Amino acid sequence: MLRRFTVGGRVLKTALAVSLTIYLVQSFGVERVTLPAIVAMVTIQRTFYRSIMQSLAKLGGILLGAVFGLVFGLLLGPSPLAFGLAIIVVIWSCLQLNWQDHVLTTSVVAIGIISSNAQNLPAYSLQQVLSALVAGIVALTINYLFTPNHRQEVKEKLLLIEGFFQELMEAIAQEMLHPGTRYEEFNPEAEMLEAEIAAGLQLSKLFREEQRFHLSRETLADQYRETFRILAAQLEMLLEMHKLAKRMLVEVPQARPLATLIRILIRVQKNQLRGKNIHTRLLDHAIIRLEETFAQMDLPATREEFISRSSLVHLFKELKKYYRRIKQMPPVLREQKL
Repeated sequence: MLRRFTVGGRVLKTALAVSLTIYLVQSFGVERVTLPAIVAMVTIQRTFYRSIMQSLAKLGGILLGAVFGLVFGLLLGPSPLAFGLAIIVVIWSCLQLNWQDHVLTTSVVAIGIISSNAQNLPAYSLQQVLSALVAGIVALTINYLFTPNHRQEVKEKLLLIEGFFQELMEAIAQEMLHPGTRYEEFNPEAEMLEAEIAAGLQLSKLFREEQRFHLSRETLADQYRETFRILAAQLEMLLEMHKLAKRMLVEVPQARPLATLIRILIRVQKNQLRGKNIHTRLLDHAIIRLEETFAQMDLPATREEFISRSSLVHLFKELKKYYRRIKQMPPVLREQKL
């Protein structure tokens, strides 16, 4: 089945960069526009930082290819020997400079200059380098003006993930309160949540690239990335809690305070991400009191009650670990003051 092709922002930016580049270099009298068009295409990247790195690397390779093309073109002309020697020197030089990714571009530039049959080869070589420079500047400008708002994207992703967590935690609470209840969508939603967290980590990486020019060591993007890592660990805890809740066979009184704790943790996590007061001292004290009630439980009367209580004890341990993770979350959703 053919995949549906959609024209995204990056496609439109690339087309605009190529069109504007060709228009400008043709206005300057450049007839061969293949090289500047290629430079414009490869310079458009998902972040402005990547565009700078890509354009600098390509321009370095183009300059090197122009030098070698000029030298061998002047010495040997458009002969097979000139092409062969130029390719050998280009590949060797790129390997020495650790420019393996730019061997093709550098070779194409050298071959293009040697085969140009230009009457003034030095002027033609300079023209090609300058046209590539124009392409890089045009593409960088367009990418800067129309760069995606990765900060907003990563925030929206986190809000989506937060909703998934709330739904799964409420499902666990219901399974504890009503043994035998099976939330059939738990595992599929957990898999979707895992994929969303991975996507969030990727978005935070792109956001971090946009903040490479910040002087501070830790940026908001770093905090988002740490948050997604914590959420990935918390997802593993939710999966374990889900298994323990499904093991329960009968209703036991201790399930109610744990279900209440789960719902409190939903609000606590929401407030922690927004930088609001979560009253950790009161919650810590409540958890200690809850531990004491578990220690004072009467012996179970039946095997089913024993299994259910045992599951709750282990589930309580997972909840405490989950709570400790919440307290490590950076307040990335805190409203920024203007």
